[in-house]
Amino acid sequence: MLRRQMLAMGVMALLSGWPMTGWSAEPLALSCSQSIAPQRCELMRLGQLSCSDLPLEHQRECEQLFTPPLNCFRSRDPRACQALQQAQQACDSQRGEARRVCIRERLPAPDCTRAAAPERCRQRAEAEQACSERYGADYRECVAKAMR
Repeated sequence: MLRRQMLAMGVMALLSGWPMTGWSAEPLALSCSQSIAPQRCELMRLGQLSCSDLPLEHQRECEQLFTPPLNCFRSRDPRACQALQQAQQACDSQRGEARRVCIRERLPAPDCTRAAAPERCRQRAEAEQACSERYGADYRECVAKAMR
């Protein structure tokens, strides 16, 4: 009996701190200052601001694309990593689709000069840009069609 009561109290405590309609950026922003990793929390908030208008099934993939890493030192493309961090700061006043468009405008094109097949690299970059507002399997199918 005591175990059930403790479990119910824990669930109630969790639910009372989180909004019932889903994730929103405001509660996360308030708690970032009290977080164990406040810098990482703030970066995740930036990713959430970019993707908050998408359906839940696409938000996770969108957040992976638009959440800047904490450090660009070990990034595969440090130039693009730093550009994403700067773009997130420049587009801070916007949300949702407008924010994604603002960020994409500020990101550099991929560097295809060092690619093994530069023409294929340019073709892929064009395909990815054309399919940029799609996510998941729909995105992969769009890029594959554009590459043919």
